[in-house]
Amino acid sequence: MRRSKRKRQASRNTATAAVPISDLPNHILCDILSRLPLKSIFICKRVCKTWRTIIREPEFTKLHLSTSPLSLVFYRHGNHNNYSPSSHFEILQLHDPLVIARRNPTMKLKTDIYFPHMNFQIVASCNGTILLSNFASNDDPVMIVCNPLRVEHFVLPKPPESALKTYKSVRFGFGHSPSTDQYKVVRFTHSYYTARLYCDIYTIGIDDEWRNIGDIGQAPEQVLFRFFFLNGALHWLGYGGSWFICYFDIEKEQFGSFPLPSDFGKTFLHLGVVDNWLYIRDEHPSGAWKFWVMKDYGDFGSWTLEWVIEGPVTQRFNGPVKPLKMMKDGTLLMMLRSNNPRTNFSKATLASYNPQTKVLKENKMLKSTRNSDVQIVRCGNFFGRKSKWNNCAGPL
Repeated sequence: MRRSKRKRQASRNTATAAVPISDLPNHILCDILSRLPLKSIFICKRVCKTWRTIIREPEFTKLHLSTSPLSLVFYRHGNHNNYSPSSHFEILQLHDPLVIARRNPTMKLKTDIYFPHMNFQIVASCNGTILLSNFASNDDPVMIVCNPLRVEHFVLPKPPESALKTYKSVRFGFGHSPSTDQYKVVRFTHSYYTARLYCDIYTIGIDDEWRNIGDIGQAPEQVLFRFFFLNGALHWLGYGGSWFICYFDIEKEQFGSFPLPSDFGKTFLHLGVVDNWLYIRDEHPSGAWKFWVMKDYGDFGSWTLEWVIEGPVTQRFNGPVKPLKMMKDGTLLMMLRSNNPRTNFSKATLASYNPQTKVLKENKMLKSTRNSDVQIVRCGNFFGRKSKWNNCAGPL
């Protein structure tokens, strides 16, 4: 009896013995590591070669992008003085619920990007990869694609000179084709005189130079070149007697458009993306903000009036209003901008709006910033291997 009890106890101890994490299969390790916050992932990369290899694999990137919280990305342009010695990114991960104890909980990522007398701004982002430009001129801007998490970047070849010499506007977009796994930078040139739209494309890691696909069709009378990437296409607002949404399919490299419901107001509209939904912000003369959301992409009957923020609440804010995320309790997290009367420059403010209490509350966690744009992204390490940089213009 005593021997049998001992055997059962030994068997029980063996069955419940802890397994070292190093003995777990790589696919389980990959799943565990992909669920960690960014700071923890950086630490894990230094634990051992096995973990570093796993984190650099494309499979890890896809898992991390699918599970990681949304992040705010700031780009601070360095000028090599005592106040800002080097350019860098600041990343703030957003959690649901948003519980951040420190006043400025951003994570700083250094970068070697530096051009004297050029003020770079974030143009767009896609899967954690950032497109920067100095917008020095419409014809000859410096375009940089960078990966903040891997501290890598390269300068795109200069786009060809546009055939349009006058009455034009030039804007850039950045998107990804899920089926081909290709990332493309797109340059649109809009002719005010002929109301035509011309397009040049640079496919990262594939093209040696920009490809011109020519005239892609009749442009609306008014084109608002602020691009938003969703569902494999770049979107922007156009106006030609009425408002409608234009789009450019990244994979097919084709242009299209669809109308907006007549329920929308006739005042100035704003387009954006929140929680993988297209939204329209209808700004009324009273100052009220109405947010319409397309719940089912491509279904024009799925537009829903999701949030209404009345005029008295919005009066102390001006400039861009960018919804970021809807929390589980229905609260809308937003990025707002307002002028600071003491310093006379624009300040970025993270705020939340509760539709039940109708209270718009500022969050003091962010430092004041002169950045003209703040991007909402899912941070990843899209360039898992350095071979991805082949056929590009190369690092600075």
